[in-house]
Amino acid sequence: MDEVDVVLLNPPFFRFCGSHNNRLPPSLSYLSAYLEAAGISHALYNADYTESKRFWSMKWMFDNFDPFIDAVDGKGSLYGEVVEIVQSFRPKAVVIMGGEPLIATKDWGNPFIAAHYARMLRRMNVFTVGLSHFFTLDRSKFEDAFDCIMGGEPNAQIVDIIRKRVPGYVSPQPLDLNVVPNLKRQFPTDQDTDFVMTSFGCRFPCSFCLVQQLYRELDQRVRFVETDTVMRDLQQRSESEIYLTDLTFTFAPPKRLRELADALGARGIQKSFTVEARVDCLTERTADLLTELNVRCVKLGVEGITKDLLRAFNKRTKLAQIERAVGLLKERGIAVVTYLLIGGVTSEEDYELTRSYIEKLAPDFVPVAIWSYDLTTDYRYDTQFSPTRLNAWGIDRSVYFKYMDLQSEMNPTVGKMLDYVS
Repeated sequence: MDEVDVVLLNPPFFRFCGSHNNRLPPSLSYLSAYLEAAGISHALYNADYTESKRFWSMKWMFDNFDPFIDAVDGKGSLYGEVVEIVQSFRPKAVVIMGGEPLIATKDWGNPFIAAHYARMLRRMNVFTVGLSHFFTLDRSKFEDAFDCIMGGEPNAQIVDIIRKRVPGYVSPQPLDLNVVPNLKRQFPTDQDTDFVMTSFGCRFPCSFCLVQQLYRELDQRVRFVETDTVMRDLQQRSESEIYLTDLTFTFAPPKRLRELADALGARGIQKSFTVEARVDCLTERTADLLTELNVRCVKLGVEGITKDLLRAFNKRTKLAQIERAVGLLKERGIAVVTYLLIGGVTSEEDYELTRSYIEKLAPDFVPVAIWSYDLTTDYRYDTQFSPTRLNAWGIDRSVYFKYMDLQSEMNPTVGKMLDYVS
């Protein structure tokens, strides 16, 4: 293990829950690109990685949640294990991610766990930098734990922060649109690198989503990565199946999608794609362009189907749009994934109507999330599979389990799940 000046650390999250996350964190790979260009030696350490290729379901982690609560409280052997590995690099500085700011829609880290790591490393005279949407939106809770907090997206300021040991809060600057993430400094070396972003931000004001809060705070609209940069990024990925993790890929105008399709053809890039979409951002023309882009799977943010649920989620969509979107995709042989959300409404009837509707719609997979991370409440133990958050909503766990019964054994984004009966 070579010594480096900086370790970019993604602390354990799912490992504290008994599972893992083998994907290279996008934000840290962008910071790696900036450090690489500046000639600063570094390693990108994903401490949530294991060699396992199968995953526990969210139901299993829901039923076995106590170790995660302990982790948030600063307990658990993974603290010692991870810091031991970090210190083996003998870094002068460690950047610690407390949640993925570029994809704040997904569970990727916990800011309280990240803060515990920062305190441990500072006691060892290591300069610590925090990166997370939580640190931007609720920084008063965390600024005492770190020497420095980088606000907003990963950006070029990381170089000065490291070289000059900049203290305190560094105001957000946008990520450059011509930067290709660096995949060469990852540890362990065989992480999954199939997450690619072609745009940043989201304009839709869904009430449950921290993305909307973050980009409102940053006062940024949706920004599209330069087409040539997207192509260079795709060419460096070894995977043939790529997840384009734009927060709403089909928000891009047809001209942009046409440009991407033409560029893929011109460069001979033969990959298939999974994308995220809203049901009100799918038209026949868009669906045809997705086919040309070789999109094989579309993940639709349905969330719920009753008026009360849609009002609580502030989705601003209609049932007719859901049915039309699913129909357009199925007609073209594109697999359909429909997200469902629990929270905001306690009526079991709303969830039963949604479950029955989705069952008839027959999507290929149904990710289920509990509405979490209300920053005005105690969100320490929140995850999208948190029994404490479900209890806070006053929703019976049988509702959650019925939603989970909609799932097949194969999650197209994660992989095969272990069989589990509670």
